[in-house]
Amino acid sequence: MGRIVMLAALGLAAAALRAEEGKDAPKAKTGIVKKVDLEAKQIVVMVKREVTFIVTDATKIVQGEEAKKLADIKVEAKVTVEFTRQDETRTATKITILPADK
Repeated sequence: MGRIVMLAALGLAAAALRAEEGKDAPKAKTGIVKKVDLEAKQIVVMVKREVTFIVTDATKIVQGEEAKKLADIKVEAKVTVEFTRQDETRTATKITILPADK
């Protein structure tokens, strides 16, 4: 009986670890830029709803092979934002400015 309880506890611990890893694992969203706030260093992107991303000095911003800055991102541009999430805070690790749809 003790062995079953121990195996169940190990299974729960492993499931909790996988859930925790999934929460902090890098994610990506693609959408349309609704707001760029240079002062607050944030970008708001409409995916299924508006999502705010924090932009840090470590955030890589690119368009094709060319490095860009936050100021280069325009409202209505299509972007893919790779980010990490801690609680409700999403921090952009990479922002890719995509070509405009024709």
